[in-house]
Amino acid sequence: DGTEAVERGEMMGALLRERRGDGGFGYDPLFQPEGETRSAAQLSPEEKDAISHRGTAFRALAGHVAQLLA
Repeated sequence: DGTEAVERGEMMGALLRERRGDGGFGYDPLFQPEGETRSAAQLSPEEKDAISHRGTAFRALAGHVAQLLA
């Protein structure tokens, strides 16, 4: 029907001065999510997806997709 849905996610946190962790990609070793003592690179993929901007936006889009498929 031409409907467009846009959702947004944010992952608040702080930049680190030194790299920590081997996981993730990009800036993950230099980013400490708000409320965490570990860098994004030290989180498991499941932990990171639960709080990441991409995970938040994707979960918000899921409802829109479900409506389109109904």
